[in-house]
Amino acid sequence: MGETYTDYVNKVAITVPEKYIDIKTGDTHTVSQLIQEQIEYHAHNHTLVHLVFSALDQYFKPAAKSGTNADILQELEAIKTMLQQGYVTASNVPVSTAKDQQAPKPLNMRDLNDILEAFGG
Repeated sequence: MGETYTDYVNKVAITVPEKYIDIKTGDTHTVSQLIQEQIEYHAHNHTLVHLVFSALDQYFKPAAKSGTNADILQELEAIKTMLQQGYVTASNVPVSTAKDQQAPKPLNMRDLNDILEAFGG
């Protein structure tokens, strides 16, 4: 049997079972302690309805096509390269073809810190 959390101010109650079925994949998962703590926190702070709708909104949004970690790391790698090579005006930049481009190398976390420090982060 699950536990019931209630937000009396907004008249919202949720019963959280021990396990649930992910409706997108059909897999069964146990409810983590972190989720239970967050539900309890929002029930006590009268924001349970906001938590539920926020979670539903996030769940039903289509997957983002850009802005992934790989894209961000690729952009940081490009910034690192620019910092190492210095500023080059547009008239001096050679035009590269697709075969001239190399696969992106993994970005070292130390390099990432250097890039962020260079931009005041």
